[in-house]
Amino acid sequence: MSLADFLGRELVSSLAGLDSKQLFGAWVGGNPSEARKRTRFNGGFYREDHVHPHQEYCQLISGRCRFSFEHRTAELKPGDMVACPGGVHHAETFFSSRSSYRLAWWILLEKEPMFHVRRYRGRGGYDVEYIIWLTQLSGYGEERLRVLRELAARSTRQRPPIEVLREALLSVTLELYRQILKSGETPFDARAELVRKMTDFVRAHSARPLALADVAKAVHMSPNYLTSLYHSQTGVSLGRFILTERIALAQRMLRQPLASVKSVGLDVGFSDPFTFSRAFKRITGLAPRSWLQSQAISREPGG
Repeated sequence: MSLADFLGRELVSSLAGLDSKQLFGAWVGGNPSEARKRTRFNGGFYREDHVHPHQEYCQLISGRCRFSFEHRTAELKPGDMVACPGGVHHAETFFSSRSSYRLAWWILLEKEPMFHVRRYRGRGGYDVEYIIWLTQLSGYGEERLRVLRELAARSTRQRPPIEVLREALLSVTLELYRQILKSGETPFDARAELVRKMTDFVRAHSARPLALADVAKAVHMSPNYLTSLYHSQTGVSLGRFILTERIALAQRMLRQPLASVKSVGLDVGFSDPFTFSRAFKRITGLAPRSWLQSQAISREPGG
């Protein structure tokens, strides 16, 4: 399904049908666990302590998933929406490893708001279907985003008025739909730009151990989806790229006079020489000392 078809048919239908019984949040009695079946969280890379300062909305489009909100986990039903104010812990994951689901996320950053469609497939794992910039909206569209931010921020105290929330979400969706019909998806597609930001962040921080959560925080993405997004755009796994950058830095450091394998390994964030040597060999095919010897030979005249 094209993005235009998804927006104009599936998402518009889901938003138009949203009622107050499907809306959840941080107000008293608003936690999904108050109205939906409680369950346990099985997060993987994405832990229940996920939190950030910006506002978000999440709607389950199809399937079923587990949603942890303020450290209480419930099973969402299709059409359910969660308003996530800044500073509130929340996370989503599959219900079972063989089940599938599809979620729409409104990421309401002040400077670079985005719309994500993410999914989990029983046979394919986590995947990102669409990541779309919301930075090219009209003045009215930007005003609707402001309304959505304010409603989410106030949802720590009160349920957002369903008619106001529905109108704002539909207005932004329909404007985005019209713009994509006119200009195509490419000007709004944020995937390549997010991958570039991941790459720049890893290179700028390659001197320390990086977890997926660190990179995810830098680009405002769920850790569960980073690897599939990065691989789909580059053909390389994110974990492999992170390790390659750390080893490349280690190689540059090892070329310096008086550098030792032990000190360089520690400087680039490995806990001990054995772990560093194993990682180095995984990337270069040689242990650090063997690699240094090969470099010495290659620098000899005629080598």
